[in-house]
Amino acid sequence: MPDLRFQSSWLLWLGLPLFAVAVWWVATVAIIFACGRQRWHRTVLVTSSGLALGALALMPSVSQITTPLGAVAGFLLGIVAWGWFETSYYTGYVVGLDIPPCPPDCGGWRHFVHGVKANLFHELSIFIGFALVWMATPGPNRVALWTFLIHWWMHQSAKLNVFFGVRNLNEEYLPEHLRQMTQFFSKRPINWFFPFSVTISTAVAHWLFYRALHATDAFAVAANSLACTLMALAILEHWWLILPQPVGVWAWGLLSRNRPEVKPTVDVIGGFLGSGKTTLLRNLMPQLDSKTIVLVNEFADVGLDGVQLRDGSGGDDATPVVEMAGGCFCCTLSRNVAATLARLIRDYAPARILIEPSGAAALSDLLGTLHQPGCRELLGTIRVVAVVDGKQWLTADKAIRAAIEAYVEAAATVVVNKCDGLSQAELACIDAWIASRNATASVIHTSFGRISLRDLSDTQEDACLGDTLAPRISFEQCAETFTSVFDTVALQRVFESIAAGHFGTVARAKGVFKTAGGWLRLEYAGQSFSLNPCGPAQESSLVVIGQALAPTLLMTAVRAAAITSAPADVSAVVAPTGVRRYLSPTVG
Repeated sequence: MPDLRFQSSWLLWLGLPLFAVAVWWVATVAIIFACGRQRWHRTVLVTSSGLALGALALMPSVSQITTPLGAVAGFLLGIVAWGWFETSYYTGYVVGLDIPPCPPDCGGWRHFVHGVKANLFHELSIFIGFALVWMATPGPNRVALWTFLIHWWMHQSAKLNVFFGVRNLNEEYLPEHLRQMTQFFSKRPINWFFPFSVTISTAVAHWLFYRALHATDAFAVAANSLACTLMALAILEHWWLILPQPVGVWAWGLLSRNRPEVKPTVDVIGGFLGSGKTTLLRNLMPQLDSKTIVLVNEFADVGLDGVQLRDGSGGDDATPVVEMAGGCFCCTLSRNVAATLARLIRDYAPARILIEPSGAAALSDLLGTLHQPGCRELLGTIRVVAVVDGKQWLTADKAIRAAIEAYVEAAATVVVNKCDGLSQAELACIDAWIASRNATASVIHTSFGRISLRDLSDTQEDACLGDTLAPRISFEQCAETFTSVFDTVALQRVFESIAAGHFGTVARAKGVFKTAGGWLRLEYAGQSFSLNPCGPAQESSLVVIGQALAPTLLMTAVRAAAITSAPADVSAVVAPTGVRRYLSPTVG
């Protein structure tokens, strides 16, 4: 008995869980890799079919073996059997009905039925597969059946969550011929089904753990331990759908995807909040052509930079501006960058991609994402253009200055913006600091972001991080849209209050507002603001980023500036918008 308990403890706490995790990861990566090339599909399906038939043939005899080795064998046979349904789907041989793309107004139950039809044959084949595995495991060892059943639950639950909406869609793992399935994906922070699916999985995992912990023989320990580990992995996969996750968990499987004939150069145009990145990029827009793509990332849920770039830029109408709102690249979007870039390269075949990350994005994580497997091989040279607000650097605290330095150290080109507000002595001080941090960088002095595309460095060396590690700065953001018409004078008083610090420490604010005299755009940074005429937008909106914000008070004051719906008592108005906190290594 002591030997058995020692063996059981070893299997439960170390050996079998590690083995199950390794098999799960290797099998997933192998399937993604094997299904990545169109010309491999027939060979992959034939090989997978042979392995699955062999697994079914072995299951009856293995189901009679009630030893730890028999449990491991059943686990492997269940993995192989399930693998056929994955490969038959990702190779495109067993999918569903060929339905036309859903119209924009398709939603609810109707949209769900369309999704079922698009995957119908795949789902029906799984029912048949389950029946075959059930009949093939008549003995007491039914680990193969458990393995198949848990994978089925993981599969169905994940698909429902992606349909209802999650933060990380992982669409980069879909082969080209299944891209139409993304019409059934929804992106939102969380959905109503997620808590139920995770709770059910957690309850089952606890039950399996309890069975393994109180088992009286080695086979029961092994069987329940393997099943518990697999269910735990299902729970982990579910949480990865809504939380920031490790970049490239299965990214090695993407290495088989076809590479573009021309790899675009990537210029990351970054700087701290309010340094003038969007203004600079707007001045570059008229100099761009159809072989350039502009990828804009907005920190807040309401995206404004893309609108500003399109608004009167004078650029080539064929220049695509792609806006990704809802969070910085370093946190909520890192898992989708590879899919977005792959789709843009496929659709537009660009020679150059300009990326404007949010001023709250982390350079280290962004460069890490661009270099991850499945993404780096799509791209040419990756360069950094650092936009520096000289006055901001001179007055910044230690944390913000270190954040600015991180961009400067990695940059091929440093643009010192807003030089009209600097003296010659201040400018000389900034130049000396840049030279001490990055002696090889090309330095440009300008105001209002006015630069020429020809002035940007054309180095062929990839950007790399310097010695400075950006500190973690906690930012909050609040955003809201409005349908009212606003009074310009009242708006100006609100923005003067923002500059005075009445609503917290605001690092950046921007918005567009419909007034009686036309549309105005707000820009606030560095304790100064401006209101300038702009083109019409779909609705008025405001985004504020800072620390210790008072969103209810702020949005109440903004709504009180409306002409058509100004409340008699602004203190009685409660804003529905809350505060979202982001904690990231902020490097502008």
